[in-house]
Amino acid sequence: MKRQIYGLLGVVAIAALGGACKDDPLSDTGGSLSRLDLESAYREVIIGDSIRTFAIERDALNTPLTPTATFRSCNAAVATVSAVSDAPQVRAGVFVKALTYGATCVIAEAGALADTMQVSTFPASLAILGPDSVGSGSVTLFTWQFRDRAGNAVAGVPAPTFSTSDTLRAKAGAPVGSISARAPGIALITAVGVGSAPTGLTGTKGVTVVPGTFTGAIAPASGSPGESVKLTNAVGGPGFDADTRIFINGIETFKFNTTTDTVRFVVPGVGVAGNVNLGLTAMGAAQVAQNGTFTSNTASFADTYDAVNDDPATAPAITTNGDYYVIQHGTCTDGVVTDPGDDCDDFFAVTNAGGVEDTLSVRIDWFDAADVDILWCRNVGCTSVTTGGGATAANPENSTVRIPAATTWYLWINYFAPGGASTVVRVRVTNKN
Repeated sequence: MKRQIYGLLGVVAIAALGGACKDDPLSDTGGSLSRLDLESAYREVIIGDSIRTFAIERDALNTPLTPTATFRSCNAAVATVSAVSDAPQVRAGVFVKALTYGATCVIAEAGALADTMQVSTFPASLAILGPDSVGSGSVTLFTWQFRDRAGNAVAGVPAPTFSTSDTLRAKAGAPVGSISARAPGIALITAVGVGSAPTGLTGTKGVTVVPGTFTGAIAPASGSPGESVKLTNAVGGPGFDADTRIFINGIETFKFNTTTDTVRFVVPGVGVAGNVNLGLTAMGAAQVAQNGTFTSNTASFADTYDAVNDDPATAPAITTNGDYYVIQHGTCTDGVVTDPGDDCDDFFAVTNAGGVEDTLSVRIDWFDAADVDILWCRNVGCTSVTTGGGATAANPENSTVRIPAATTWYLWINYFAPGGASTVVRVRVTNKN
């Protein structure tokens, strides 16, 4: 009897459980729209390009439903949308096309649900527009253009920032795109602006800086080797300073008496007669370069001393401290004349007229690869010679000697090895009593 009761209770329990399983609390939402999701919350689109994305509709069981979603742009002037089938995928496809620079959003809607994706649009490239060459000392305003994928101009993009690869040749300044040309050579201009990449867009342009034109005064307008010429800065010109360099027909020469408005230079030996180039570099704070015209009076390399200073017996006298300039030229192998036209030796007489020994220092320097030495003849026949330390391979050479009282020694500048067609040498005398 008990077994029968227990068996009957078991059947009743199973029946009760079976009834409970059929009562699914989610059974009335299956197949009904419960959720709408766009693929992304944020996308970037290059102007002129499109991206393809989608929205998925799901029921409460997370099962994708047959797509019914529609799409719209928050600002169709920035980006447009167009629906597209994503079959056999169970989702609604959409193309988003960027038209102009800016930000907008795309809204997907299905039934009472909506989801939003933020969209930013960016140009595809950045170009710098302007001349390929600019004159040193000039300020040129370069422009720029943001472009879409097809190369069309894009408006409304914030201005880029400009820089240059070599600020000694070209320097960026205000307003945006302003480039000040300085020393001659090639500089790369770079503009960096907004873009989809983390570093933005970069545009570059190579520009060649060429010398400007010297419009100041040259007096005299012509000259011969060893002579002095004065340059006067043009009104409003860059001016001269300590590092200004002067070239005549491509040969660098010495300058002196430098002020902002004027400078003097020594005419080097250029080996031609007629108009030659006057080149100026590193003028003023902006390091400007300019070219002008100078007239060389002669093709000769002979300087103002050459009539007398090739022989100790006729050497001009040095009586005061200061700078003296000579032009040397020729083959001068090991400092020896090998051709009658060579000028390998220049002499100056230095007399100690006092009653005590006189210490004298001489420094020589030059610009090319020549080897020039300082020697001293202790008599007019040059049978007794000393160097005072000035006969090495150095540039500059320095020599210090002690000249006995009431004695004349002869400063000997020897062109030991040439560095070009000719060499202009500055002889600087100090400690002369």
